[in-house]
Amino acid sequence: MQPDRTTHVRSGHDPRHQTVRAARLKARATVRTVLLLVAIVSTVLTPWADVWAQKTGKVHRVGVVFFGAAPRAPGPGMKAMTSRLAERGYVDGKNLVIDWRWAEGDYQRVPQLTADLVRSGADVIFTAGTRMSRIAQEAVKSTPLVVYSCDPFEHVARLARHGSNVTGVTCMTTELSPKRLEMLKEAIPTAGRVVFLHEPEDAPLGLKLTQDAASRLGIKLPTVGFKARADMPAALAAVARERPDAIFVYPDPISGLERRQIAEFAVKERLPTMHAFREYVDAGGLMSYGANTIDMLVLASDQIAQILDGMRPGDIPVRQATRFELVINLKTAKALGVNIPRSLLLRADQLIE
Repeated sequence: MQPDRTTHVRSGHDPRHQTVRAARLKARATVRTVLLLVAIVSTVLTPWADVWAQKTGKVHRVGVVFFGAAPRAPGPGMKAMTSRLAERGYVDGKNLVIDWRWAEGDYQRVPQLTADLVRSGADVIFTAGTRMSRIAQEAVKSTPLVVYSCDPFEHVARLARHGSNVTGVTCMTTELSPKRLEMLKEAIPTAGRVVFLHEPEDAPLGLKLTQDAASRLGIKLPTVGFKARADMPAALAAVARERPDAIFVYPDPISGLERRQIAEFAVKERLPTMHAFREYVDAGGLMSYGANTIDMLVLASDQIAQILDGMRPGDIPVRQATRFELVINLKTAKALGVNIPRSLLLRADQLIE
């Protein structure tokens, strides 16, 4: 008897049936693989989820004291700090409150502002500027304090394992002062008399190091000081009376706020200027050499996050700038009639034209 063809098909020997069965087996294997991967990923990410849960379980408070006036909109520095803290898991408006305070250009307001932040329960306080940091340190005795200073040894005995409630970052402006004077001399070889324009209480070591460099370079370095924003017109008038060949502007919060006034005066008097930060050159100054301000605020934000994570400030080393930029304003050079040497132009990180 011939085999029943219908029975032959139903017995599973039809190639079409084998194809369907193979597809089903492959689909089941794929599902098992996906489930295994999900289990592995879940195992790996669970600790990180726990960390996030811990961070979001409490609303942390960070107090920030800046020297100037409150801006109408967040500036680049504020945005950089907020963004970096968010990257570290602390999101403003969710598990973080940032209390921005402004001294309105008055150092006398700083003790009260920092004391208010302590009373409000700030987990950590941040401030910028050597003198600002010194004043804050006098007012904040136990609350963790992160500072952005030109001279860290104004605040800690050593950079690592300093054991205090203070840590922070340093732009190394003090140490770089001789290098900046050398660059100014390279740009203006005939400069024999350079005014050192500064706020005397900000970073006195910067003046000493610049004086030592001036002696080696054969430069006379008369000083002109100011103590408040209202003093700047008189200070610039004193600079003019010195009849210098150039101005060395030592940075501080006051000159930072008055950088455009300084630049306009220098162009009017045909005086080349050397600065520490590019913000002064953006405002019309001739040259700057130093750390990038945004970079330093990001580093400080990392330290703030470490403290919020539970680290003690005394165990967090003070971090030094590692990247320095030379910025030259060619429009200002042209207005002053200064020909910047090719040696400096080639080393510049940015030329403003």
